[in-house]
Parts: sequence; C-alpha cells; structure tokens
Amino acid sequence: MVDFAAVGRRLREARETHHVERATLARDASVPEEVLARLEAGEAVPISTAALARVERRLKLSPTALWADTPHEEVALSFHFRHASVPDFFHADEDAAREALTIARDVEGLEERLGRPAPLKRVHWFREAPVGHNASADGYARAWRLRDILHQKNFLDSPTSPLPDPLETLVEEAFGVPVIEKSLHSPSVLAVTVKDRASGLAAILLNTAAKGGLQPLRRRVDLAHEICHLLFDEPRDDVGLWIDVAEDQEEDAPRRQGDAVEKRARAFAAELLLPKLGLHRLLGRPQVRARELKPAVELVQRAREHYGTTIELTSYHLYNVGYIEKYLLEEILAEIQKTVPLLSHAAPSAREALRSRRVREALSAGLISAMRARELLELSAWDELPWNTTR
Repeated sequence: MVDFAAVGRRLREARETHHVERATLARDASVPEEVLARLEAGEAVPISTAALARVERRLKLSPTALWADTPHEEVALSFHFRHASVPDFFHADEDAAREALTIARDVEGLEERLGRPAPLKRVHWFREAPVGHNASADGYARAWRLRDILHQKNFLDSPTSPLPDPLETLVEEAFGVPVIEKSLHSPSVLAVTVKDRASGLAAILLNTAAKGGLQPLRRRVDLAHEICHLLFDEPRDDVGLWIDVAEDQEEDAPRRQGDAVEKRARAFAAELLLPKLGLHRLLGRPQVRARELKPAVELVQRAREHYGTTIELTSYHLYNVGYIEKYLLEEILAEIQKTVPLLSHAAPSAREALRSRRVREALSAGLISAMRARELLELSAWDELPWNTTR
C-alpha cells in the first residue's frame, strides 16, 4: 500500500530542493497540477507509477525514490575535471552530473534487459589504482594495455590502429558509459568524469560551453584524458578539482596538488591516441631528434594526419618519445597553424545518444512498451519517438 503522506513529503522536499515550481513540474511531467498539490498535502490520489516516474525524472531523482518503502540513497557524487585555465567549478553543475548518472542507470537497466552488457564493464576488466612511482610510465602502460584489449574485442583492427570517429561511440559501446554533451556554467571546464561512489555508475560530460567550443580534435584529446579517470582513478570523498592547465607537457608540468593523477592522465591520452609502437611503424624508430623546423613539421603532420590528433598533443608527444627537439615546439605550432587547415573529423551533432540507442533496441526487441520508451527519453505521451519505429 502506498504511503501517500510519505510520497507527498518527499515530493515537496525534492521540488523545493531543486527550485522547481509546482506548475512547471506539472507541465514537464504531464501530470495535473491539482494532483501534485493534493499529493503534497498527503492525500490519496489516482496517479500511476509511470506518472510518478516522470516526476522523478524531472526532479533528477532515482527511480522509485518517491514511493518505494526504502528509497534509493542519495547519489554520492565524485568528479574529475579537465580545465583549460584556472578552475572555477560551479556547484550548479551538480544537477547536470546527477542527470548524467540517471542516464547511466537507465542504460545499465536496459542492457540487463537486453542481455547484452557492455563488453568491457569496468568492474570486470579494470581496477581503479593509485598512480605508480612514474606517473607518465604508468599512463603509457595502461593506455597500451587498453589498446590491446580493444583489439582483442574487435574495436580496433590492430593495437596500433587509429581510434575510430566518433570516439564517443567507442567509449559508450565498449564500457557502457554515456558520453554526454552539456553546456556547463564554467567555460574553463573542458570535460568531467562523474562517478557515484555508492553504485559505481559513471558518465563523462563534454562541455559545449568550453572556451573554443567542441572542436572535434580537441574533443578527442579531452575524451581520451577522461577515459583514464573513468577506468583507473578512484572516486574521491569530495569534488576532485584536478587542475590540468598545461597541454600534455609531461616532463615540465609544475608540481601541484593532484599533479600525479593528471600527469598519468595526460600520458595515457597521448599514448592512447598516438601509440608509440604505431609511431615507430609510421615514422620509423627515432635515431636522433629532428633539429630543424622542416623535418620536425613533416613528422608532426604525418602523425596527426594518420591518428587524428591536435597539433599540440602531437608535437609534445613526439618530443616526449624522442622524435623532435624541445626548442622547436613553439615554431612547429606556429608553422602548422599558419599553413595547414584543421583536420576534419566527424562532428557529434548527428550521433544518437547511448540511452536513445538502448531504448530503441529494447523497444524493437519487445522488451519495453512505447510508453516506457517515452518515459525513459523524457518525452510526453504525445511526443514522437526520435526514430522511425512505431509499435
């Protein structure tokens, strides 16, 4: 039997906590405002669990949080950020993080119903681990191991193959972790890995409001960086503001709090995108470092065109693995930016979100109803589904 007094109390508290007017909630959840008012007053009202689920979703609550005898515990958020400048995290972005974990929970539930969990579930394939004595070597080794696993699972043709475009889809299909583009309040936050310490759910947010926007090659670097946080960095007891200002300058990054964590993530991203063995096969093993601008530029261009990487990451990584001299870095950047247009990689706008893909698959398999599909996608009963499937 539903305890309507408890449901009403939880509803009112959640609505006030999230600063949502009752009329707005009624409109967004397709529930009459009068029903919500009576419910908050503790009255028994004719409201379905589907309607309550829409209310919960609008308020970014866990499923059954309003009416279950024992509601789900509050999500214990943990963050790892990648910044372009001085960190200025806004706590208003916690709502975006909670929404991302709700999507992750939906995806996990749908994958269970489909009987098709992600091939590389983190709990089975990867273990969160502290940074080793040599953070860069730790990052390189973990990235190469991941490449080998991706090859074994047929995500890559070989361990040295370029990572596919869009990289977001590989992350989602391999790990079952949603990659979500979201406009965050801070333009200096490039990307965020958010985890729930209690459930182990995780998601990655790419900030569409970041300075410079979501330039495709830049986005690949940010996402590769976050994969390291996703797989290997333990959730923290508080918000982890790891400052990552320098662009992959592993040998020269200033010491600071969290430096080892970020140093590993930078090395991981560089090796994941530009594997050293792949560079040996593409460019030959470095015998001596290039000391003149023209041959150095040619090396950088060949590497970035093959692997789809930014000028900055490619230049610094080729320096770190012995191909070019350090004093040429600034000249290389200036020369390539002056003469070569940006590489064109697929923009994310046409990419179907992971939750939408799983909902579509579950609907096609007859595992959920069209109404449930709409609830999961936060659509009203009258909205069209975002694909050409009707049931």
